Amino acid sequence: MKKTRTLIAVLLLLCTAALMFIPVASFEDRSADAMLEDIAKLEGKWEREVAKLERDTNAGKDAATLEKQQAKVDKAWAAVEEKQAEYEAASGEGSAGIPYALLPNKLPEEIKLDMETINANAGVYPTDFTLHYALMWTAAALLVVAAALLVLGKNQLVSKCYTFSSFANLIAILLVAYGLMRVKAIPVKLPYGAPSMNPILCALMLVMPIVALFLNCTALINTKRSMIYTLCIALSVLSILPFWLMIVNATRNSTQIQSGVSLLPSTFLSHNISVLKTKDFQVLTGFKNSAIIAFGSTLMSVYFSALTAYGFVVYKFKGHKFLWSVVMAIIMIPGQVTATGFFMFMYKLGWQNSFLPLIIPSIAAASTVFFFKQYLEANFQISLVEAARIDGAGEFFTYNTIIMPIMVPAMATMGIMAMIGSWNNYLTPLMLLTKKELATLPMMVKELRGDIYRTEYGSIYLGLTMTALPLMVVYFCFSKYIIAGVAVGGVKE
Repeated sequence: MKKTRTLIAVLLLLCTAALMFIPVASFEDRSADAMLEDIAKLEGKWEREVAKLERDTNAGKDAATLEKQQAKVDKAWAAVEEKQAEYEAASGEGSAGIPYALLPNKLPEEIKLDMETINANAGVYPTDFTLHYALMWTAAALLVVAAALLVLGKNQLVSKCYTFSSFANLIAILLVAYGLMRVKAIPVKLPYGAPSMNPILCALMLVMPIVALFLNCTALINTKRSMIYTLCIALSVLSILPFWLMIVNATRNSTQIQSGVSLLPSTFLSHNISVLKTKDFQVLTGFKNSAIIAFGSTLMSVYFSALTAYGFVVYKFKGHKFLWSVVMAIIMIPGQVTATGFFMFMYKLGWQNSFLPLIIPSIAAASTVFFFKQYLEANFQISLVEAARIDGAGEFFTYNTIIMPIMVPAMATMGIMAMIGSWNNYLTPLMLLTKKELATLPMMVKELRGDIYRTEYGSIYLGLTMTALPLMVVYFCFSKYIIAGVAVGGVKE
């Protein structure tokens, strides 16, 4: 790294660590708001005394009783006026509140947590701040360590110190962001209000280490590569996490699922399987129906869409542009808009309770045609078709033996997309299939919702896992074709 960049990055990191000792939030004194509740209670008491005085008057009570009740009314109103005077005095003082910094302050003793909010949102508002304080000290230490490693790099072209510094910097950024969000989420009970954050200070505490990380990563290739790998790993974990949670929840019961998130499997898998059996969840039937529809529609969509795209690329005929405009217009029309008309059309054909309307219409997949056309325009040479024609090959022979091998990566990609879309399709089969023996897996999972008294969430997650497993298998089988390249050209010398 150049000396100037190193110096700037070091200063930014040290300034961020220093800002952690400056108050980033303030707990405003809301004693006046607390008095409003007392005023409301006193006014309620006064209204009750007035109502009692009216009842006594209407009942014709003696003067002594009425005078005694009137004294109670006057006393209650005097209490209201006294409390209102205290409220006005407290409102005029304008207290600055209690400042709070990430370091080294702990939660001020005057601050009382709103336990009603905490109990209503169990797990969202932890009351133990020990971990929070430890993480903030760790973030400050990492910022200092990152700055020290930049200095130890001594402006070498390649140095592990720079890479370790970037990792320490990145972790510190995440911890600081967590700390700011944690402070913002503290539920506070009157007479103090929720913390008001200093937006400028919060922005500086996040922007400065990010700029330092950017300067570090752009200066050296190995550091940049390490950060890219880290980002890819993080995105991969985020992508896999929902599926893992779904599989884990399939082994837990409803009580465990409702109690919170867990990354470790439990021991209720057999129980959830027995629940599926009691609910008449026919897994094999659902698999068969979904497989027939998904694989059938995928094959029809991929083959004929690729054939259509091939025709648009190879043949230039009158009305070519108009037909392509029609294909583009079809992409813009949501499927829900045409659902009613599609159902009526299938009903008149007598195709309800049949797999045909879920397979054959897949031939007309406008978005798939568009994808294949763009792929062919980038990877296809018309000379291949011309050479095949000179050799006497027919059009379908040329397409099946020459063009389709070129389109394998694109066909695998769109095949996976079409497979996922058809397998997870719920609305269209729900409209057309009313017989239980024709139900698909998504339709069966919907029936697991349960009654008004109890819902077995573990069995629902198990049904979702069974629905998703075939999609995972298909993806892992064909994912290599998505990233596979196509040989440039195709004509050998």
